[in-house]
Amino acid sequence: MNKIYKKLFLVCILSILTADKLTDKELALDHFMQGEFLMNQGNYALAILEFQDAIELDPNASTIYVSISDGYRRIGKLDKAENNLLIAIELDSKQQEAFDMLGQIYLAQQRYPEAKKIYNELIDLEPNNIDYIFTLADLARIEKDWNLAIDYYLKGYETNAMAVSGLEQALQIALTTNNFKRAEQICLVLLEENPENINLLETMKDLTLFNGHYDQSLDILDKIEKLNGESDEIFIQKSALYEELNQPEQALEMIYSALKSDSINIDVLHRLVTLLINQNKNEDAILYNQKIIDYHPNDSRGFINTAVLAMSGKKPEDAIAALSPNSVKFSEDFTVQYLLGTAYYQIKDFDNSKIFLSKALSIYPQSRNTKHNLALIYDSTEEWNKSDKLYIDLIATDTTDAQAYNNYAYSLVERNKDIDFALELAQNATRLEPKSAAYLDTIGWIYFKMNKYDEALRYIKESLSIDSSNSTIQGHLETIIKNKTKFNNQKMQQADN
Repeated sequence: MNKIYKKLFLVCILSILTADKLTDKELALDHFMQGEFLMNQGNYALAILEFQDAIELDPNASTIYVSISDGYRRIGKLDKAENNLLIAIELDSKQQEAFDMLGQIYLAQQRYPEAKKIYNELIDLEPNNIDYIFTLADLARIEKDWNLAIDYYLKGYETNAMAVSGLEQALQIALTTNNFKRAEQICLVLLEENPENINLLETMKDLTLFNGHYDQSLDILDKIEKLNGESDEIFIQKSALYEELNQPEQALEMIYSALKSDSINIDVLHRLVTLLINQNKNEDAILYNQKIIDYHPNDSRGFINTAVLAMSGKKPEDAIAALSPNSVKFSEDFTVQYLLGTAYYQIKDFDNSKIFLSKALSIYPQSRNTKHNLALIYDSTEEWNKSDKLYIDLIATDTTDAQAYNNYAYSLVERNKDIDFALELAQNATRLEPKSAAYLDTIGWIYFKMNKYDEALRYIKESLSIDSSNSTIQGHLETIIKNKTKFNNQKMQQADN
């Protein structure tokens, strides 16, 4: 009730109460109105006294409990404010003002679960109240219930189209929590509100790329290009999208368009060389890659491309020739060091392979491929403590790494160590990839080492049914059959004796 009207109402009440004796309710109303007047004057302590007198006369009036709660709240006695609000709600389950004040108290005290309960009650009373909706969204964020927070922010926008800030909050949460599918949906709605917002368009482009919606990504890039004009970056991005959409000619066309404006741009040239390699146009790739080396000798990509071309042609020596003279210049380049280590491994130069792969791993310690390759090299050089350590690390950091289980198992069985454990490792590998010829072969070989020839043959034959041309598996089969025959002959001789 407006303050002026409250005063007028008080005056009117007092003027019409002419009876010799007032009723309890009338007296309660008198104290209540005097309390409201004192509250408006900022005299909260005296106001509370008036409200207490009113409650004694009319203990079932929920409004009085709300007012006395407000008084206690203003003087910092939140426990008493809470108690009186709970009474008000008990007297009137739809006492919205009581719920609202109680919710604010719980928020101030960081009693978030209780606040959440109260604001859910308020939503039931007033479903479209944007403040209540956003409060629940904020509470969901505090509880790290990200999807629920997004739902509330979206509900707020649906309730009030002016509440765009809720959409922005929802987008930020979705991006921060890597919920890129919902982020894309939210970003699309925001773009409907502001279709020429470059930041939103860039975000939408990234999201559609991540979600594999390449046609949409192209549409977004067209819009960005219309607003900002052509650029090498846009041509490169469009080229990558066309490649993902299996449109190689369009992908090349984009890059050739970029070359027209800048024929020696390193990013454009590198993208072109990559495309040409992927399309097996190696001669053209070599031609353009030479431009990278000539015009950008301090960029590692030209030399890396040379090495990749060499290794794809099964010429690791040529890869080494391209990279080795530049290994010091690019000493902190992971790819240079990794490719050198891999090339040396292919020619069985394990000493140099270890040097460069170890350097690569120091640059990028999370590289699992590097760890796998190093482990194989340590197996080859019988540095088993080092290989075991790498296998254990690979498995510990990814329990779905079937290759690590298999290679560790094969390493153990080849040195006749911990055969039972090796079998367990190999079984883990086949559980993850049951149709792997190599992994089935490992189990078969382990059973052979355990002198379980029937089991060994079963797994080896299954392995050959998948990869019949594998010489290693064929060799294992011959060895197992030979030893099984020898074993059976020995048993027959013993029986005869």
